[in-house]
Amino acid sequence: NVGDCRAVICRGGRAVTLTSDHKPDRPDEKQRIERAGGFVGKIAGISRVYSAAGAGLAMQQEASTYLAVSRAFGDRSLKAPTPLVSCEPEVKRFQVQHDDLFLVLACDGIWDVLSEQNVVDIVLPHFHDAKAAADAVVKAAYRKGSVDNLTATVVQ
Repeated sequence: NVGDCRAVICRGGRAVTLTSDHKPDRPDEKQRIERAGGFVGKIAGISRVYSAAGAGLAMQQEASTYLAVSRAFGDRSLKAPTPLVSCEPEVKRFQVQHDDLFLVLACDGIWDVLSEQNVVDIVLPHFHDAKAAADAVVKAAYRKGSVDNLTATVVQ
C-alpha cells in the first residue's frame, strides 16, 4: 500500500488489519523524512510532512506545501529536489486462510470515523455483492460525518 489506504480482512467474522498507514508521525516514516531533510509537524492538529522551503507557507496552511501522508503517488512539490514523500509502496504478503471471507481496502476518510470491526460488520450482510458492500461502507462513513474523501473497495 501507499499513503493512507488500509487493508483489512474479515477472518471468521473478525477484522484483521493487514497494512499500516503511511503517516508522517509514524516513527519509521518520520525518521526517513527527517533524514531526507524534511520536517514533520502538526498543522491544524494533523501531522504533516513539509520541506524547509515550505515551512513558512505550511504554517499559513497553503495546501500545496505540506502533506498528511508520508508516501504517495504524485505530490511533486515534496519529491524534488529531495524526495521527502516516497512513492515506494510497502509490499506485504499474506496467506489466505479458510475462514477469510473478504478484504476491504479503504481510504482514511473511512477509517477516521469507522473502526476496522465496524467496517467488517457493515460489509458482512452484503459480502456476496462487492459493490453493495462498498457502497454501504461509504454511506456509513458519510452518515458518521466524515469530512474527507470516501473510497472503499471490497474483494471477495
